[in-house]
Amino acid sequence: MKVMQRTVNTFLILFYISVKAQISPEDFGFRHFQYVMENDTLEVLIKSKKGEEHIKKPLLFSIQGSRAIPLIIHNGTQRTFATSIEEGFFEDDYHIVIVNKPGVPLISHKDSLDRRREYFIDKKTKTHPKAYIENNNLEYYVKTNKFIVEKLLKESWVDPSRLVVSGHSQGSSIALGMADEIPQVTHLIYSSGLPYYSTILSIIARKRMHGGSKADIEEDFEYWKAIVNDPLSVSNEGRDSYRMMSSFSINENEILKRLNIPVLISYGTKDESSPYHDMFRVECIKDSISHITWNVYQDLGHNYQLQKETTTENEKTDYLPVVVTDWISWLKEN
Repeated sequence: MKVMQRTVNTFLILFYISVKAQISPEDFGFRHFQYVMENDTLEVLIKSKKGEEHIKKPLLFSIQGSRAIPLIIHNGTQRTFATSIEEGFFEDDYHIVIVNKPGVPLISHKDSLDRRREYFIDKKTKTHPKAYIENNNLEYYVKTNKFIVEKLLKESWVDPSRLVVSGHSQGSSIALGMADEIPQVTHLIYSSGLPYYSTILSIIARKRMHGGSKADIEEDFEYWKAIVNDPLSVSNEGRDSYRMMSSFSINENEILKRLNIPVLISYGTKDESSPYHDMFRVECIKDSISHITWNVYQDLGHNYQLQKETTTENEKTDYLPVVVTDWISWLKEN
């Protein structure tokens, strides 16, 4: 009898340890929602101010850039990487919505990711998961995010009178698509995007800025020709699929102009997109466009890091809080 009791106790202890070892979104202060759309399970995290999870507030839909990374990356005890720019800044006034990429785990230990870029790579295929490759395109993200918005707006803790969509880098294109197709969107933050043929032009501009060879850049133009000839292909041979490239390389300036909601365009002058924003701003002045505000950050790069040739210790500051605080001020004024 005593042996049996010890066996039961040991089993219960091991079971408890196993359960505690399973890390969940709630361990990091998130609420976790799952929605099924056309046989896809959409993983959604909500970040709210602690203790105010059920207080009625508007949503801020935060859309990350192009990387295939999990929303929660940890070292076993704490998060080591934040995928949302807005997290930690907006919770006083908003519930922050973050959506996981298709086919990518929601939670991963940092040691399971590509060490250089923190990408998730399938260990068998040595590439991104098939679901990610097939669905990593603008149309898919806008469609699924629209579905998620419809679901969340039915929650009692959501104030539907304001819906802010904020996208950084490639996420700016998704945010723009949502603002164009979802009538409930009231404000758009378009961060470090590029309003002309965004992805392909950013690739070429980045190489120009960093001394890319003529041959390398000509190769990108040939790549673009192949994409135009087969825009729906999802084959992946060491580069992004043609479907992804074609969908994220549309001319976005006309969409930005026709929106009838407040739009904030935010970028650093050392970003490869900077000259194209200047061009777009010149066009908007000519066309008397009044709903767009520009926040321009001198000497900051794509992710709002300082990009001066000579940088003193006093200048080595994290400028992202400054940028995001400016976004909050803009929202309060609009």
